[in-house]
Amino acid sequence: MKTLESLVVKYCIGGLEGIVATPFLTYASALFPSHDFYADSCIEATGTFMAMYLEAMVEARLRGDIDAFYRIEKSSACDVAEAAGLLSSDTTVYEPNHIRINPICDKDNKNSPARKKVEHKLNKVNKNQVRLGWNDLRGGMHGSTRKDGDRVLEGRVKNLFMAVMYDEM
Repeated sequence: MKTLESLVVKYCIGGLEGIVATPFLTYASALFPSHDFYADSCIEATGTFMAMYLEAMVEARLRGDIDAFYRIEKSSACDVAEAAGLLSSDTTVYEPNHIRINPICDKDNKNSPARKKVEHKLNKVNKNQVRLGWNDLRGGMHGSTRKDGDRVLEGRVKNLFMAVMYDEM
C-alpha cells in the first residue's frame, strides 16, 4: 500500500480527491494504452496503474521471463544477486560477474555490506501525508465515479499483493 500512497502524494494534485498530474497520465497511458486513465479519479488512476504494472510482472513470471519477486526493503544486494542467478556458476550468464560477486556474497562473509538488508526508512515522498486502507480503493471514495461500494479495484490489488507476496493484507 506504501507504493500506492507514494503515487497518490506525488501525482494527485490537491490530495486524494485532486486531479491527476498530466505527466503521470501521459506515462500511464503510454505503458498501458488499453486503459483510459484520463477518465479515472486520481486514486483510481494510480491504483489501476499499480495493478496493471503488477499484473504485467505476474504475467512475465508465468511466461518465464522473470523468475521471482522480492521486496527491496527485505532484501540484501546478495539476495537480489542470488535471485538473478549470479551466485551460481551454473546459472550466471557472464562468468566474470559470478567470480566477482560470489566472494562478496559468500554465506561465511557475515560482515559484507552486500549481505545486509536494505535499511527501511520512512518514505521520503509521502512523509505520512497519506495513509490508505482497503476502503479507500472502493467505488464512491475520493472522487471515484464508480458505483458506491464497488470493490473491483480493491479486490484486484488484494489478489496482486498475494500473488507477489506482499504482506500488507
